[in-house]
Amino acid sequence: MKLVREAIQYFWSGRSALSTPVSRWQHPVVGYIAACLCIAAGVGAILLSHWLVPSFYFPVSSLLLAILLASLFWGIGPGLLAWLLGCVAFSYFVSRSPHEPSVPPLSWTILFRLLPFALAGLLIAVITGQHQSAHRLVQKRADELSIMNQELERANQLKDYFMIRAAHELRTPLTTILGETQLALRRLHKAGSTTTDCQRSFEKVEARAMYLRAFVEDLLELSRLRSGEIPLRPTSCDFEKLCREVVEDQQALSGRQIEYQFSEQPLILQADCERLSQAIINLVENAVHYSLEHTVIRVRVSADQTSVLFQVHNEGPELSHEQQERIFEPFYRTSFAENAFRTGRGIGLTMSQEIVEKHHGHIWVESVEGKGTTFFVRIPFHAEESVGMP
Repeated sequence: MKLVREAIQYFWSGRSALSTPVSRWQHPVVGYIAACLCIAAGVGAILLSHWLVPSFYFPVSSLLLAILLASLFWGIGPGLLAWLLGCVAFSYFVSRSPHEPSVPPLSWTILFRLLPFALAGLLIAVITGQHQSAHRLVQKRADELSIMNQELERANQLKDYFMIRAAHELRTPLTTILGETQLALRRLHKAGSTTTDCQRSFEKVEARAMYLRAFVEDLLELSRLRSGEIPLRPTSCDFEKLCREVVEDQQALSGRQIEYQFSEQPLILQADCERLSQAIINLVENAVHYSLEHTVIRVRVSADQTSVLFQVHNEGPELSHEQQERIFEPFYRTSFAENAFRTGRGIGLTMSQEIVEKHHGHIWVESVEGKGTTFFVRIPFHAEESVGMP
């Protein structure tokens, strides 16, 4: 019974239950009325052609056109009705010539003449009607995807709002905790206290509070970058000098060996030097932090006619394909970082990606077993040159 109901609904509506709603003029009832009118217009065209052009060779073309229009605009149901009425009209107005009026419309002679028209009309109705149904189904899926994208966008905005609110709510108590801890440490130093256990406890509290404050500041920075609250301030930026300073500072802070190869010529970009420096610092710090001890970190800067290319290579563990795809996600940490108890906030690479993409650039990672991991950053000299960049 369910199949019968669906068949009746399909014939009446001209579409299945999966199809998308249609406008009023495309309603199936309008389609059935239009199918009758199209066939009537086709019959009128046949009679008119007999009167004006008695030797017209394709009188059925108007009926086939009526079936095509009904199927194309209103679906397979109205198309089949137009086909049925077209067969009746063919039997009465086309298959019988004026010289044989006595031939009945349901004779074998008429049926043989009707067969090619019936097959052609049925194919037109079914194929065109299915095309219309498929088009409506595709439109429905597109509408559903659009709604889902809007919901995801709202959820993403809500998540960013929550991050900003949480960071703001954490900032004030953290500032108070850090201030009171530093004040207590200064008082202990001034009093010359020998209670080293108390002093160590305060120093631990201070270190953790500073870590949390830096984490909160990074969260706020990332949210502002994503929301566009912090606009870029592009100026003439010497990218080669910027990278050299970052490498020298990181080498001094970490004590690690960093080999660097720079271009001999200044590389002037139209970029926000402060933000770009932050992205490069995050990448070099990441290489220092997650590479094996006593290995060499290699930094290289080169350029072509349209863009500059920054590379930082470390001899850390290989990243799997899945890890390479997720490495720039917020708060994502690899299994090596978790198992090796490497500290990290998990948003440095995400911030670097946001900054690079704000400059119309591209950032990616490549990792090969036994050869380490390399992060790449390509930034155009001018924003309009980023089109077509790999």
